[in-house]
Amino acid sequence: MVRIGEDAGRAALLVDGVVQSISPLDGLATGGYWAAMVPSVRPKRALILGLGGGTLARLIQVRWGLDVRIVGVDDDVAIIETARAAGWLPQAGVEVVVEDAFEYVHQTADRFDYLAIDLFRGQEIARRIFAKGFLRRARAVLTTRGWLVINLFRDRREAHRLERIAALFEVRECRRVGGNTLVHAQKRG
Repeated sequence: MVRIGEDAGRAALLVDGVVQSISPLDGLATGGYWAAMVPSVRPKRALILGLGGGTLARLIQVRWGLDVRIVGVDDDVAIIETARAAGWLPQAGVEVVVEDAFEYVHQTADRFDYLAIDLFRGQEIARRIFAKGFLRRARAVLTTRGWLVINLFRDRREAHRLERIAALFEVRECRRVGGNTLVHAQKRG
């Protein structure tokens, strides 16, 4: 069940009781892991896999302006509709694509200089993120010195997942926020 509820005093988009996004206004006020995903270098074209309620898209627009072209991909129509009804998805500057993120990355001919991967179903991260084939394709959709940010849970598999990412990207930073690790990596030239 998808609904807007509350989590720790913040408005949150909940899926079966699990926080998938927080209100963009709360994201601006409190940050959380979404703020740690905002790129430190202004992107021209950004791809967000796991758009959810639009928190990251809104934070990118606030930080870098409305002229950053953002494509947000999410395969859950109920999440997109709930976020739109709540007024969370930006009205301008974000192309919303309702599609499987893995299929989108496989099929797109577009190139991006920032790629955010935030693919969870409830509290489960999509394991396919760490498959070599997907990571290679993610690298291919990035421009020459493009940036990748992946949201991970801090768990016993974190070190293995970091190794998989580091095999194809130059890991620049791992930011720990609560129970999450945000991996900032750059495409090797």
